[in-house]
Amino acid sequence: MFDPEDPMLQLESLEVGAVPVVAHFLELLDFEAIIERHLPPKRLGRRSEIPRGKVLSVMVINILLSRSPLYAVPEWLDGFVPEHFGIDASQRAFFNDDRLGRALDHAFLCNLASLTTDMVVRAIRRFGLDLDQLHNDSTSVTMHGEYRGQDEVKAKQPPWITFGFNKDHRPDLKQLVFELSVTADGAVPIHFRIHDGNVTDDQTHADTWKALRDLRGNPNFLYVADSKLCVSNTIRMIAREQGTFLTVMPRTRAEDKWFKQHLRDHVVDWKEVRRVKNSRDTNGPEIVYRACESPQLSKEGFRIFWYCSSQKREDDSNRRFKKMNKARSRIDALAGREGRYRFRSVEAAREAVNNVLGELNVKRFLKVRIVEHRFEEFVQDGPGRPGPDTRYRREEIPRLVFEVEDDQQALREEANNDGLFPLITNSKAFTPAEALDKYKYQPYLEKRHEQLKSVLGVAPVLVKKPERVAALLLLDFLSLLVFSLIERTVRREMKRRGIASLPLYPEERICRAPTADLVLGAFAGCRRHRFLRPDGRPVRVFHDPLSDTARTLLDLLGVDSKPYGIQA
Repeated sequence: MFDPEDPMLQLESLEVGAVPVVAHFLELLDFEAIIERHLPPKRLGRRSEIPRGKVLSVMVINILLSRSPLYAVPEWLDGFVPEHFGIDASQRAFFNDDRLGRALDHAFLCNLASLTTDMVVRAIRRFGLDLDQLHNDSTSVTMHGEYRGQDEVKAKQPPWITFGFNKDHRPDLKQLVFELSVTADGAVPIHFRIHDGNVTDDQTHADTWKALRDLRGNPNFLYVADSKLCVSNTIRMIAREQGTFLTVMPRTRAEDKWFKQHLRDHVVDWKEVRRVKNSRDTNGPEIVYRACESPQLSKEGFRIFWYCSSQKREDDSNRRFKKMNKARSRIDALAGREGRYRFRSVEAAREAVNNVLGELNVKRFLKVRIVEHRFEEFVQDGPGRPGPDTRYRREEIPRLVFEVEDDQQALREEANNDGLFPLITNSKAFTPAEALDKYKYQPYLEKRHEQLKSVLGVAPVLVKKPERVAALLLLDFLSLLVFSLIERTVRREMKRRGIASLPLYPEERICRAPTADLVLGAFAGCRRHRFLRPDGRPVRVFHDPLSDTARTLLDLLGVDSKPYGIQA
């Protein structure tokens, strides 16, 4: 008879967590088989206690559940039930930082494009992803090391870790550029590339579009990206190849200046095309979008849609007046200089004022008049402390007065442009409303970048070799792919079954659109307990009970409940 107080028995408690959930999706992607197929051949005579694909799959699970540096992964793994990783207890000893590092070295040597294409094609077929509309953007992955010696000649050169336009607002640190393309069907990543740290988006879109065309098998998809896509050679190439694009037109183009002049001289027939709730203020007014098509085509012959957003109109006005107030404060500080910091000439003061106005980009809206006044002061004649016999002389001291005035005409003209933004496309079928709806999916891609940096913790990258940095970013992409598929599956099943929300937030608050981190977090802390005999044989096995929400998630995801001690 089982006695839990028997001193000969040992209690073993290991975490199950969300490992079976992630392992289920890795199995659906045939992750380990695809990885092994693309890894370089192993050296002859080298004994391998565990497949490299298994090592990399464990690293992906670690990234998704609790990202750790390489040296901490073995300790993390020791706290989990090994069978759910597809290994036994004896194989856990083979996971050390050297083996993990070598697995990254092998992953770097594989053909990155072929591996990701095979994995994505598997995801497309297994999950029925829609590739009719694809969105592209990039972000910077900030590095916190020197990464010297990158100029060594190597058979395969990793991306160059260097300084560039840092989107994390850290221009003092080196970086790589992480480019990502996602579907408009759940924002699932289907293509990524790692670029040198000083590469800009306008250099990448042509090759990316061709890669997406090859992945889909034809050019019959909509390619959506931000303003860096609006390069004449790139958009002409897409149109010439029978593709369709949609992007924001930069303010630097002549068409922008032409339309704003047209807006001042003509009455434009704006029509409402979209009305949504204000997410910033639930009690505030709705956000209204009005649109019109420009009577002038772009210089390449493509259509331009102009939009006016009520929220952007307010934001533009507030931003402008904040800059103007900041400029006034800084000009007041210039006027208050005394002593040796006082301006000695009107020209020097004018230069300082122009620097302030130019830096804040408000030169058009503020008129600054500098007037010189002269005052008489008595100044001690000679050095030393003043005494009863000290002589003083009368001097004229120039004083500069700064008179700041708003340019009302320029402010009225600029107010007419508040809230405006243009989209350019070669589609002849889109209405302004359809084009706006399609472009408005772009923030879902930006959310993937945010999740890459926050939930998946892409930085800091705690490895020294650039080759291993590149391999880790490959695993980050594959982790983001699994992350997105979990999220997409839950949301689609909730919609199909008419489930409006799940209590996934703290204090069981409802969540209408679960993210994968909330889904995986519902299983955190679930453990398997075993009473073991001295020879290691289990006497009794039991699990922590799962919450009703976690049980619902297993059903929505189609994950077997047996790893959690629940018999079907």
